[in-house]
Amino acid sequence: MKTKLVPVLSAFLIFLFVSTGTAAIFPIYSSEWPKVFDVQLEQKGSFALFQWKAISEPKEVYYEIESSTDAVNFKTAAIMLGGFSADQYFTYSFKIKHIPGIKSYYRIKQINNDGSFRIVSERSL
Repeated sequence: MKTKLVPVLSAFLIFLFVSTGTAAIFPIYSSEWPKVFDVQLEQKGSFALFQWKAISEPKEVYYEIESSTDAVNFKTAAIMLGGFSADQYFTYSFKIKHIPGIKSYYRIKQINNDGSFRIVSERSL
């Protein structure tokens, strides 16, 4: 009798957590992507400065900055694991060598630890 009680009790608790939303207290992966806003890309001498803000910073999401010279073939330029907490937002900043007069494309990719990703911004100089 005791051996049948443990699986039944476990199944009931899992059902209870999922159906009541209590499982959100212990998230494995968030289904929502952090909102990115105030994206800026500007030339600063021989560098390009890429900055943005995010509403939240879940531990399972990180950022990848990609660059390209043809807007088709992008290569990873940097991986951003965390931003700086300022006010109620998180700020991110990336500086890369950029020769003025040469067209370059940059984009921000949000990547989840489960492998899913989305492009949140693409800019050019």
